[in-house]
Amino acid sequence: MQSATENSSLFNRPLWFYIKNNPRAFSLGMLFLLITNALDGIYPLIMKTAIDQIETKVPLDDIGKTCAMFFAIMAGLAVSRYGWRAYFGKFHTFAAEHIRQKLFRHVTSLGPNFFHKNQVGELMSLLTNDVQSFRQAIGPGLLILADGIIIIGVVLPIMISLNWEWTWKTLVFLPIVPFLIWRVMRLIHSNYKTQQDRFSELTGVAQETVGGIRVIKSFAQEDNRTTLFNSVSSAFEKACNKVARIDAFFIPVMEFGVTSGSVILLFVARDDIYSGAVTIGTFVAFHRYIQKMVWPMTALGMGFSYFQKGYASFDRIKEVLQTETDIPDLGKHELTSFQTLEFKNVSYKHKGSSVYVLKNVSFTLNAGESLGIMGPVGAGKTTILNLLSRMYPLEEGQILINGHPIENITQESLRRTFLLVPQEAFLFSESISDNVSFGLKARAADEDIVRMTEVVDLTTEIESLPHKFESQLGERGVNLSGGQKQRLTIARGLIMKTPVLVLDDSLSAVDTQTEKAIEAELSKSHSTMSRIIVAHRLSSLKAVNKLLILKDGQVEALGPYNEVLEKSPTFQKIVQIQGKGDHHE
Repeated sequence: MQSATENSSLFNRPLWFYIKNNPRAFSLGMLFLLITNALDGIYPLIMKTAIDQIETKVPLDDIGKTCAMFFAIMAGLAVSRYGWRAYFGKFHTFAAEHIRQKLFRHVTSLGPNFFHKNQVGELMSLLTNDVQSFRQAIGPGLLILADGIIIIGVVLPIMISLNWEWTWKTLVFLPIVPFLIWRVMRLIHSNYKTQQDRFSELTGVAQETVGGIRVIKSFAQEDNRTTLFNSVSSAFEKACNKVARIDAFFIPVMEFGVTSGSVILLFVARDDIYSGAVTIGTFVAFHRYIQKMVWPMTALGMGFSYFQKGYASFDRIKEVLQTETDIPDLGKHELTSFQTLEFKNVSYKHKGSSVYVLKNVSFTLNAGESLGIMGPVGAGKTTILNLLSRMYPLEEGQILINGHPIENITQESLRRTFLLVPQEAFLFSESISDNVSFGLKARAADEDIVRMTEVVDLTTEIESLPHKFESQLGERGVNLSGGQKQRLTIARGLIMKTPVLVLDDSLSAVDTQTEKAIEAELSKSHSTMSRIIVAHRLSSLKAVNKLLILKDGQVEALGPYNEVLEKSPTFQKIVQIQGKGDHHE
């Protein structure tokens, strides 16, 4: 409930949300900014006094007092400028950190369907570029805007007090500024969102190209990918140039509207100076104030520009934060052990599809048993595992664990009970030891890590590396072969010693000898561990208690090896192709 209230407040008024959550930094930043502009507005008056004193030839002591006052104001400016930078910086970096963490937590809570529809590069852009753009809006953007408004509030009354007639004549172009700001603001909002979309496409293509460089080189597609990248990059360049062209209007228009006042001042002040109605010091101070009014007009435009860019980025962030997961973690029951797993008439079809991947699948698995799942490509093997690990939402049928519906079980306890070693071997850019210990709360003991890598016949290869088990892996384990990566992920699963180990065709790149060693380890040290093994090789399923054969998403046969061999044409064909040497003994 608190999260929903927080989201509502954040989505409706993001700036006010962060002001409420970090009031001290914001208030002190604004206070120091106000002091800075007040002191900055006073010092031209000190200059006026000094010039008039020199013109009237006052004693040197009086001029010295004026100089001391000038230095005091400059010192105060130094302190106050440091204050607003320090405190306001703290305010907007806090906001960026909060929205970044919130976005990251939400993205990691979403199901696979979300990632199927969104490119990795686009999400990376969201977490970095869009968050930074929003920070610029409520940080430098807001600061610039407030600075401009405060300067107007300080300088304009002083100008009026010096000479009302000079003021309105020199600032005659000011009324057109709000219209220009409003017009440019609308153009920036629409075009900057387009720029961010093009940037996301660019990062997506770049990420895919770098991630799939081996495939690209294997098919000699470097030129085609370069052409695609250049096309997307060109579209991003055009979007950037369009925003830049709009941005470029600000400073020339704003500065012309105000600096033209300097020219006007020469004409309107001439007679007053000649007649002695005003002093030279007043003229110099007034001209300085006209120059100071250049920045507020520019600041208004820049501030609104930052806001439009930042809020366009926030719209993209909000769109993701408002995306609801199709697998909400609403369960209250914590799994502490495993007794039974039961699939009851489970059917599944992907979102937006009318074709069922699974149809009325039913089976049971008891503690200590092992289940092998086989079938042609697309039969629904991996879908069963995705439903079991709550990667896909269960919509038809029931999955019961220890008699509890799977929806009522917390996802963390579920996934720690049913440890899935996926088909794709994914490793992190950390040391080999850290990768093996990945699922544990603390790093495993060195002897346990070594023993698990021995089981998967990887120790000798690791020992040959310069830093052995402390060797750093590249992105996704790029400096290991496919077989080495797969064996390392199996070691990562074995060291967990969970109640149920789920292998999704994880032995496909393992040789027969290593496969036997893994099976011996499971039988010896993990005798109470239940197993679910999806495989295409008969040798991977020799030691299972029963087999589940799928065809077109339906159960063709379920039972012990010999029973399934009699009933299942699909299994008979597999046995015939792979040879009698893989029969159960």
